[in-house]
This record gives sequence, structure tokens and C-alpha cells, in this order.
Amino acid sequence: MYRYKLCDSCLGRQFPNNDINRIYGKKIRRAIEKNQIKKECFICEGMMSNLNKMAKRILNEIERFEYSSFMVGTILDSDIIEREDVIRSEFKVKGGEPIKSEITKELSRLIKRTNGRTVSLKRPELNILVNTLLDEIEVSSRSIFVMGRYVKNKRGINQKKQRCKQCKREGCKKCRFSGFMRVPSVENEIHKFLIKKFNANEVKISWIGSEDKNSLVKYNGRPFFAEVSSPIKRKALFREKKMNHGIIIKSAEILRKRPIIDQGFIMKAIVNFESNLKDVKRLEKIENYFSERDISIYSMNKNKYFTRRVRSIKLKKVSGKRFTVELICEGGINIKKLVSGENEQVEPNFRKVMRIKCSVDKIAPFDIHYVKVQESEKTLKT
Repeated sequence: MYRYKLCDSCLGRQFPNNDINRIYGKKIRRAIEKNQIKKECFICEGMMSNLNKMAKRILNEIERFEYSSFMVGTILDSDIIEREDVIRSEFKVKGGEPIKSEITKELSRLIKRTNGRTVSLKRPELNILVNTLLDEIEVSSRSIFVMGRYVKNKRGINQKKQRCKQCKREGCKKCRFSGFMRVPSVENEIHKFLIKKFNANEVKISWIGSEDKNSLVKYNGRPFFAEVSSPIKRKALFREKKMNHGIIIKSAEILRKRPIIDQGFIMKAIVNFESNLKDVKRLEKIENYFSERDISIYSMNKNKYFTRRVRSIKLKKVSGKRFTVELICEGGINIKKLVSGENEQVEPNFRKVMRIKCSVDKIAPFDIHYVKVQESEKTLKT
């Protein structure tokens, strides 16, 4: 005790107790010496006495965030830990709380006392890292997961952002170092909408199926999931929002947990195609053939086949060589190749069954009328 000058916190921490270490240390000091410590603490070198100032700095840093729970972590100079080990080794002290634990606990207590938020060690909405080596405070906000739906009322708009052809996503002057071409897309519009709504750094979108560049998405729209990273705001009211290029955010809601992204879905599409079929009586036979029919699809990316089912089709001759088909099927079927039979990657296909060349309209190939996730759209995983 007399060889090593310790502050009240570092003194009380060396012994197991049910009190606040600083208060317990004062009790010990009063029992064994008259004068309070005047020199700098051997272990923390004054750090424990400055925790109030550190807590105020943290509160200033996190003031702009919306959150209900938080967690504090610390990075300490290894010299501090080694000095505490010297004391415990020399005096055979066991069972005391480590200094790192006390600092995080005391900072958490001071913050909670000021703002009333909950300390959470499992899934805090705000992570606070205090680096005593660099005298820095890092704050990170837990991601928010959103499920929404969009409508696309204009043809010629890509669903996904197109990577820059010049730099191949490396970043260059042409793409303003974004890695993506400056062309309209559904992804760009949803990205802008959610970034502004949550004042976030980044948004990653997961799609429930895809459509052609020249397809429309109608009625209640196609669903999507989005992970919003480092949001400042966590609460938002959603209303239907008209974006640029004929895109409408029909709905959006915050999910409680990370969603299951890879969900099966059923969709209805109206397909426009051309064929030399002259005998319209064959249309009913073709409808019967494809209804409740399993379709084999070859994936070039995975180099394997998988199966999806066509639930029903209704064929109609429009004029001359022009036909439409109302198609209800499971997601994952390439509609263009289902009609054309291109590269025989989708079998059976219209061309093979009809034994006549078929091709999807280039200007208006197919439009999506509804997409329904087979599982509940709010199915979540822990």
C-alpha cells in the first residue's frame, strides 16, 4: 500500500466486493491511513479519476444517434494491465475485478445515468469503443433490416446498378470512382430513398427475383430486402414514395431481425411473344401440357440443374404472329428462355413443345403482375 500509490478505484478493485470499487477503496483507505492519496495512481496513472470527462465526450459523440440500447468496449495500454498484474502477483491478491472491466462498467453506468438508455451486451443498437491508446472514441450503429416493395412504370430501367465497363468496379473518373455506371436503376432509387430516410452510410439490397430491363412491375410491386448500415436514425414512417424514372416505393417496414434472404416465391407475368403457330386449337393442348409442369433449369454459374414448377399458363393470340401468355410459376425460371428455348437451358420450353420458333418481344418482353413469397414475407432468423 505504501510502496505503490493507488487511487480509490484501483485499490478497491483488487478485492472482491459488492460495492462500487471507488467507494470500497475509500473505505479501505480510511481504515488504514489518515491522508488521501496525493500522488498519481501507480496502476491507472489518473485514468479512473477522469472517467467523468470521458463519459461526457462519449455523450457528445452519440448525441446525434437514435438508439435504445448501447454497449461500451475499451482498448487499454498493455502497460496498465501489466502494472495491475505486478500488484496482484506481489501481494497474492485474487478474485479482484480487472481494470478493463471496471472502466467499461463505470462508463456504462455514467452514460446510463445521464440518458436513461439500456446497457445491452447481446444486441446493442449502438457500439461504443474507447481507445485509450489513441484517445479516440469510435461509435458504430447496428444495421437495420427493411422489407419493401417497388413498382416500375417505365421500360428501359435496369433493376440492379451496372458496374463500370471501363474499370470493372475498381473506380475511375468515368464512374466518379463509384465502380458503377451512371445510368438509372431501381437499385439506385431504393438506395437513395433508404440512405436519406435513415441518414445511413450504406445500403445493401437483396432481391426477390428479377425482371428484364424492358419489363414493367405492376400493382403491389416486387418485394426486396435491404440492410441499412450505420444508421443515424432508427425510426421511420413509410408512405408510398414516387421516385425518378417511373419507380415507386410502394411500401417498406423495419424488420425485428435479419431476414431469410433465399426465399421461394410465386409470380404472375404477362409475356408477349411471336410465333408462326397457325393452328390456334393447339393452344389449349399447350396450356394443358405446361400446367403443373416441373421445369428443369441449368445454372451456368453453379454448373448444375434445378427444378421449378409452372403452375398454370393461359395462351391468347393477339394478331398475326403475336401471342400473349399469362404465366403463373415459381421464381427462378428464365421466362425468355422458357419461351425461346435458347441454348436449351430451360426444358421443356415453348419452342420444343410447339415445334415452332418462338421469341419474346424485345420492346415489351413481359410484365410482372404480382410476386408472392411462399413463406411469410416476415419470416426471420435469429
